[in-house]
Amino acid sequence: MDTTREHIYLAALLHDIGKFYQRADTGSVSASKYLSASIIEGQGMFLPSFNGNYTHKHCLWTAEFIAYYKSVFQSLLKSEINDLTNKDNLLSLAAGHHLPENQQSELGKIIKRADCLSSGMDRDNSDSMKDDQDENSWDSFRRKRMTSILYGINRFKEEKKEKAEKELENFYLPLMPLCLDKKYFPDKNKDIIPDYKTLWDGFNNDFKQIQANTYHAFSETLLSLLFKYTTAIPASTINFPDVSLYDHLKTTAAIAICLYDHSMAPVKTENPFLLIGGDLSGIQSYIYQIISKYAAKNLKGRSFYLRILSDSIVRFLLKELNLFQANVIYNSGGSFYLLAPNTEDVRQKLKNAVCVIEEKLFKNHGSTLYVAIDSVEISENTLMHKTKDQNLSSVWKELFEKRDLKKQAKFSSLIKQNYDSFFNPGFDERLRDAVTGEEFAKEELHKEKELVLKETTFKQIALGKALRESDVIVVSDGEVPYWKDKAFIAPADLGIYYYLLNFADVDKMKEQLRSSADKVSIVSLNGGESLDCEFMKTIDGLNNIYSLEFYGGNSYSGKTFDEMCENDSFSRLGVLRMDVDNLGSLFQSGIDPNRATLSRYAAFSRSFDYFFSGYLNKIQRDIDSDNTFIVYSGGDDVFIVGGWDKTIQIAETIQKDFKEFTCHNPAFSISGGIAILPDKFPIMKGAQESADEEGRAKGHSCGNISKDSISFMDTPLNWSTEYPAVKRLKSDLVVFVEQGFLPKSFISKLLAHAMNAKLQNHKINHLKTYWMLTYDLSRLKNTVKNQSAKELIDNCIKEVCENKSTLNGQTVVTNYHSLELWAFAARWAELEFRMNK
Repeated sequence: MDTTREHIYLAALLHDIGKFYQRADTGSVSASKYLSASIIEGQGMFLPSFNGNYTHKHCLWTAEFIAYYKSVFQSLLKSEINDLTNKDNLLSLAAGHHLPENQQSELGKIIKRADCLSSGMDRDNSDSMKDDQDENSWDSFRRKRMTSILYGINRFKEEKKEKAEKELENFYLPLMPLCLDKKYFPDKNKDIIPDYKTLWDGFNNDFKQIQANTYHAFSETLLSLLFKYTTAIPASTINFPDVSLYDHLKTTAAIAICLYDHSMAPVKTENPFLLIGGDLSGIQSYIYQIISKYAAKNLKGRSFYLRILSDSIVRFLLKELNLFQANVIYNSGGSFYLLAPNTEDVRQKLKNAVCVIEEKLFKNHGSTLYVAIDSVEISENTLMHKTKDQNLSSVWKELFEKRDLKKQAKFSSLIKQNYDSFFNPGFDERLRDAVTGEEFAKEELHKEKELVLKETTFKQIALGKALRESDVIVVSDGEVPYWKDKAFIAPADLGIYYYLLNFADVDKMKEQLRSSADKVSIVSLNGGESLDCEFMKTIDGLNNIYSLEFYGGNSYSGKTFDEMCENDSFSRLGVLRMDVDNLGSLFQSGIDPNRATLSRYAAFSRSFDYFFSGYLNKIQRDIDSDNTFIVYSGGDDVFIVGGWDKTIQIAETIQKDFKEFTCHNPAFSISGGIAILPDKFPIMKGAQESADEEGRAKGHSCGNISKDSISFMDTPLNWSTEYPAVKRLKSDLVVFVEQGFLPKSFISKLLAHAMNAKLQNHKINHLKTYWMLTYDLSRLKNTVKNQSAKELIDNCIKEVCENKSTLNGQTVVTNYHSLELWAFAARWAELEFRMNK
């Protein structure tokens, strides 16, 4: 069996592991605590020479790592790895990637080329050859910390390059294992010395637990380990330290596979790469297609189903195209991007796979869900910034446009093949699903329950229940017979099965799992309840793939919607929707074309997946995990249901933490809408009302700032100016009324005057409002004894009548008339009064 491809993939994943290992060491080559004498003596076999000195010494630590684990790799590869006369062995391929091409084999040249293309840099020019040649610079590169890629988005266009590069180092990622906590956010503390030793020890301990005797299981588990431990390690300490070692290793492995497959193709194309993009449309309507009486039964399972449906499409494509997980540039929120070799074989397989996916999707979901998949060719010169006609920004733009055109002609190929299936009833006897209201054929009926349910709906309900009690998801290429009694589903019948299990289930079947190598992946969602991104604790010698994925909302109390907002006197549900403003344009053009690399795009995408699919769980749990419910969170979209006051609090925290996470980069903002509704309100209509509120936020302007707002009760407010001022006023009103300093009639009088004012375009059209409000509130002030309350009433009269740019005496930037903001604060305060009765 030829395992050359797997050999290349593993070598590419390990080629720069020496950068991690080297920084954990205590000295340079001569004083190293880890390098063996044989590696030091043979350094000429791995290191290039520049001006008579060896350079790129991290390659020695790569060689040492592979040599140290010789028994592991030889058992895996079934070949000798230390025979340096064989330039195609693992050690030579991984550690010799900086050698001149005349010292490398053909496979070695592929690793070298992939490394260059991943970085977008020519590794043989004089500047790059200076890298790491001075042993006296040990401490400087060892202390270099990675900066957040999000800080640099859009900045290289707006500022001079020198200034942008200098300021890029203002925010640093903490050197620690991946975790879903604010301590993993970038910070400005540049004095912290990175502790590579502790991080390396953690990686080493987990690496020793990988027990797999196949390339695939071993390499894919290793990729997940790199994800956990190297996402905060700079790939380069010389050039723009905003790309992690993880993203560099991953994209290098993906590019290497593409280069190899392209080199082996009978017919070579000018452009060796194919960027494949897919987008699942209909997500929002599919989630909300639920009859309210049974909404809580199905909403979580339905949302989770969409997550694994998108994942199963990606896994199906990887299987059909014979690719690895590293070839997945991004997969979250219903969108995905893969890097594939541009060969005739792959193009034909992709075409066939897309047909199968569309057919299966239509058969299972009709026209409700559709995935638009298309591709764009990429040249090596594009990745190396050597062409004027194409750069990575234009590649993404072209792919987006092609994908959008596909959406405008949904299922066109299927319609041509089978017109009747689209426009004629597909079954004689039609049943209607009690949860979704959709029609389905009799043979799809689930017969075990009293409700009339489609089989898919029943399984989604089971998924939602099992999700609360599951530790892991087991993903299999086929059905697992010994888990038939567990909650499982194969989305769209693509042959990818998902089982929701706990640790005891996995441990009980570990002997059977050992025989399922390469066919089973054991996936930890967020690292479990602790959100520590731990995923190796279930390994226990099992010969399978272990990985970590983020998912928003796998912790759910099981409460119904009315129980979440239960109150003796006043119950209101909050339905929150949020997403990032202008993310599509930022993704296409936010990275300077001269710095654009696949690894940077991968890092950019991964950052949003971390925040919205992963970290959002932390926000929800800290605020109120019992009375809130993350229905959907992925990509940059958020849909949360809960008590009305809790959803406002969550929205505020998301915006605040998002600003910190994006390093307060003005390019990033997030807008959202909250529908405040009776607890029995139909969730479909509630979702639409929250979408309308979000639309108001997206259309809002404050001064010269557009979007960047939150809207509820039909009033959008800018996050940084209007919202804090109104919230402060609301809080003052609540305190003054509840402590008896201000009569509650102030609220009702203010709201009555606002209603009669005939406000339009932020102007009072009923001019009597000015003197009527002044007269009414002045009389009220005479009955008030508390001086602060008197000042509040005075402020209200002055600001409404004089249209001042203040709110209760505090400066506020707004396009609203003061009466509008006073009235909104009063309505907000009134909600709190009613809840606190």
